[in-house]
Amino acid sequence: MAALAWPAAAQIVAPGGRTLFNRTVMLRTFVRLDTFAPAASGERVQRMTWPMAVVWSPYRHWHLTFVAPIVSVERDGLQGETRTTGSADGFVFARHDLLRRNVPRGFTRLSPLFGLKLPTGGAFGNHSTDPIAGIVFSRVRDPHWLVADAQFTYARAGEGDLRFGHEWLYDVAYVYRTLPRDGLGVPALYTVLELNGRREGRSRVDGVAQPDSGGHLVYLSPGIEYIPGNRLVLEFSVPVAVVRELNGDQTRPRVSLIAGVRWLF
Repeated sequence: MAALAWPAAAQIVAPGGRTLFNRTVMLRTFVRLDTFAPAASGERVQRMTWPMAVVWSPYRHWHLTFVAPIVSVERDGLQGETRTTGSADGFVFARHDLLRRNVPRGFTRLSPLFGLKLPTGGAFGNHSTDPIAGIVFSRVRDPHWLVADAQFTYARAGEGDLRFGHEWLYDVAYVYRTLPRDGLGVPALYTVLELNGRREGRSRVDGVAQPDSGGHLVYLSPGIEYIPGNRLVLEFSVPVAVVRELNGDQTRPRVSLIAGVRWLF
């Protein structure tokens, strides 16, 4: 029974963290609070994101993931303080474990994934349907984990001929089983350190590039995962922006906080 805790632990920030599990269904949700440095215009922004992800394994080595986020953004600028809350664009992914090799106290997986960004967002989307492709690699030799992934979104034009920039996500995570020290078991505590990158091209309206959009962000994200039992994971992470190469006048992210939970069924 102790081995059931293995695939429950994974990345916290990276998208691949939604897909590593060993039950028929996993439900994951978390709250992310992003704080930003003031823009050159003096505007201050704070954003809260609350996604709900459901992972379902209908066949062996196949996994389907459905993600529906809620976003709330508070702005304090020349026009006063405003708050906007609503749904953001959702996602659906299919992932296949192309390579899956189990060894004593570990495993290796190589898993391509394909998906779509869905036009479900209200104020936080452009009503386009964008194809997504990526790959997740994980290698575990207890108590050490190494997980890496890359994901590309091909942005298409949506409402008002607004097209967001094409987006690359890339992540590397090291996970270490801190407790118990004498082998696998529950309760368990895992220490997580991630490097999370995002590079996005400039948005375009009627084919014209927008100067205050797109850029490159890199976060260093330390965190912990606590597994009190075989069906529950509690997680906490503090992503810190270490590269903030954004185009034009945009608010620069500072520190984020993530607290979440995963249920396995």
